[in-house]
This record gives sequence, structure tokens and C-alpha cells, in this order.
Amino acid sequence: MYWAKHRFLSAFLRGILLFLILGCSAIASAKSYTNCFVAGEVSEYKVSWLKLPLAWSKTTTEACEENGRKLIRLRMVSKNYKAYNHIYKVNDVTEVIVDPQTALPVRLDFVLNEGGRHKSHLTRFDHTKGEAVYIDRLANTTNTVKIAKDARDVVTFLYASRNWDLEALTKDTHQIYVDGKVNKMGMKLGKKKKLKIPGLGKVECVQLEPIADFDGLFLRQGRIFFWVSKTKHRMITLTEAKVPVGKIKVRLHKVSGTGNKFWDKKK
Repeated sequence: MYWAKHRFLSAFLRGILLFLILGCSAIASAKSYTNCFVAGEVSEYKVSWLKLPLAWSKTTTEACEENGRKLIRLRMVSKNYKAYNHIYKVNDVTEVIVDPQTALPVRLDFVLNEGGRHKSHLTRFDHTKGEAVYIDRLANTTNTVKIAKDARDVVTFLYASRNWDLEALTKDTHQIYVDGKVNKMGMKLGKKKKLKIPGLGKVECVQLEPIADFDGLFLRQGRIFFWVSKTKHRMITLTEAKVPVGKIKVRLHKVSGTGNKFWDKKK
């Protein structure tokens, strides 16, 4: 039972790691995605299983520059609480360098350490040539993958979706780059309800269910539901995973950033 629980937790954390921030404002111009990326934005989540605190996850964004290009660095970290180190240790880090003008990834660095399972790979994207170079550090291999010129990894796809209408987003099947392969993913729009968020009170949210069966994104067993705020600057407020060993929840714990965003407290 313990092993099954933590195996599901590790898979679920990988999903959260790549699906932490999903925002879809009213339909905006697709010519520039700079409004989708807020430098200095920090979101923190707490993971629980049957109301027991198991892990936390944190995402940060910052401006950076490479070869004269103004870019955005997205960094996501997921770790279990120290009390569970002897049972199943989780330490995952994902870093994406993205062009905020096009919302296309420049480089993706992924490191996974979960119990006895480890991954470490780097991807460099060349959208002009329509290819991605995938470097597996542990296997010491390099592969070139053909991609569409507008191909995105999960993280940049979700940030870019802040420029798209939610209902339109769920009507299409999307090509997503994960672990050196291009996969398909769909989304299903669900019910609406108000959720209580720490420091923010009740926030109106809508439910989304990702439809995907490839490794590294969502659980192959059970179902996952994401509750997304209907505010102007949308965020995932709650994630629920129904798995054979119970229910796992990831709640938005704290959000901070710059500018007049939805998380700013009212006087």
C-alpha cells in the first residue's frame, strides 16, 4: 500500500510539475504572448493524500537574456516533506527558457529523482529547422526529433494558452513535446464552482480534465481534474486525482508577483 501510494504520488507530481500554471484570459492577440509571462511570478502548492501533507511544489518566473534575446526562465521544483524521505524521496526540477514574443521554447532542462527512478535530459529547439535535439544525460545519447514549427512542450503550451479562449482550447487535439517525443493531448471542460483560496476568499473556478495517456504528464490509471480560476489572470487553484489508493489533492497555497493581478489582496 505504501509503495503504491508513493508511486502514484511521484507520477502525480510529474503531472503537477508540468501542469502547474494554466491561464486562459479572454481571447487576445496571438501576435505577442508577452502578457502570458509575468517576471517575478511565484506560485506555491501543497500536496496531500487523504488529508495528510506529503509534498510541495513551487514555480517561479524571471527575465533573462541570451545572445541579445530577451527571454523568460520558468523554474519548477517539486519535493516531498522530509518526514517521507525514508519511504519515497522526490526531488524534481524543470527549467524552461522561452521566447515571450512567440511563446516557443528555446531550451528545456528536466531532472527527475523519485525513489530509485531517475531522469536527466536536455532539449534544444530549432523552430526554423523544425527539429528538436534531445540529449539524455544518463543514457549518454543524442537524438534529433522532427517537430512542427509552432511545437511546444507542455509548460510553454500552457503559458501560451493564456492568450486563448478556454472553450476553443478544449475543442482541439494538441501536439505536445514530452521526453523526446511528440504526443497528442485533449482537454474536457467540466462544471463550475467557487473554491476557497487562502488569503483570497472564494474564487469562481471552472473544471478541466486533460485527456492524455503518455508517460511523464498524467497518470495512466485514475483521473485528474484541474480547477482553474475564471479571473483575468487565471491560475490552477486546485487539482484532484482519483487513484486506486485514494484521492490526492494539490491546493494553491500562495501566489505573489508584480502588477495588478488577481491574487492582489483588496483593501
